Parts: sequence; C-alpha cells; structure tokens
Amino acid sequence: MDKELKDKLESLKSDGKKKAGCKSCKKKKTITELEPIIEDDDYIPFIPTMEEIKLAYVELGRKDDSKRHFINKVYQFLFNEDFDWGCRSCVNIQARKLDIYIKENTQ
Repeated sequence: MDKELKDKLESLKSDGKKKAGCKSCKKKKTITELEPIIEDDDYIPFIPTMEEIKLAYVELGRKDDSKRHFINKVYQFLFNEDFDWGCRSCVNIQARKLDIYIKENTQ
C-alpha cells in the first residue's frame, strides 16, 4: 500500500518547470538619469477629461491599432507609466487598472 502511494505522489509531482511568461515586466526598472524639465512657455500638457479616459478604455477593446498613441497618452498621464503593448498579460492588467480607475472616479 505504501509503495502505491509513493508511486502516485511521484507521478503527481510537477517537473519543476514554470510556465513561460513576460520576462520584461518582471525585471526591476532602473533609472539612469532624470528627464529634462520642459521650460517652454508654449508647452501645454495633455490633461485628459473623464470622457477621454472612457474613450481610451473603449478603444482598448477594439482591434484598431491607430488609437494606441492616444491610449498611451491617457495611461501615461494617469499612472505615470507607458502602456506595454508587447505583453498580453501586461495589457490585461493595465486594462483592468484603467477600468478600476474609471469605476472609482465616476461614482
């Protein structure tokens, strides 16, 4: 009986391999130098309205890639990080983050 249980436990054990995933988002980001301060009098920062934020969230669900720049600008303003289009799981996490932001700020 003990031998059968040991064999069954051995067969159930994993082989120790992890699933492949996004390795770039798991690396710690290092800052090498600060970005220069913009001292232009004509510079107007992009401050999205709530309607533009909602539009960016809606555009995330579409297959059209022409709105990526707009979505990135909105996401950059809200969370101070770029939208990672290269990793599918990162896109899902960032989309949920944007969804939660919209739900919390429209009530």
